[in-house]
This record gives sequence, structure tokens and C-alpha cells, in this order.
Amino acid sequence: MDIYPAATYKGYDLYPLVYKHTITRVWPEPRPDRSFDAAVVICLQGESPEGAQARTFRLDATPWDNVGGARRGALRYAEAIINGAVPGVSVTASGSPAS
Repeated sequence: MDIYPAATYKGYDLYPLVYKHTITRVWPEPRPDRSFDAAVVICLQGESPEGAQARTFRLDATPWDNVGGARRGALRYAEAIINGAVPGVSVTASGSPAS
């Protein structure tokens, strides 16, 4: 993980995590050369992304075909979580105070 956040939004630091997509084998087998999944770590601004107050959220989206798209998608998802636009998901559920 990067030591500096990729973005800061409404008092939270955002750290997108992008990793290679694991392909489920089916027949006929699609052969994408590269596809990526993403997650995002959200923590209070200035706090450690590895601290107890940091939360990690995995995106349940179709895999991206490039790293840049996955990072942008992760940041948009984090903003939606912070804004309360994702039903059943909250950055403050762990007891972290809202800024």
C-alpha cells in the first residue's frame, strides 16, 4: 500500500488497492490478458491506514481492464460511501467519529 493517500475527501484519506483479477475457469474460456479488481481503505485524515480505525471496502464490480480505471473506480466508491450513497455500508460503523 502507498504511504501517502491517493486522495482526501471530507476529512478522510483514501487509499485505493488494485490487484489482479482471479479468473473463474468456465468453458468456453474467455482469455482476458489483464483484468483488475479493486478495494479501498478509508481512514480519518492524517491517521495510519493500518490503524484500528481504518476500514477496507471491496468493490463488487466487473473487473477493470486497466489499473487507472480500477483506481478511479475505487476512489469514486469511497466518495459514495462517505456521502452515505451506498446502502448498508458506512465508514463510521467501526466507531470512528465522523468529521
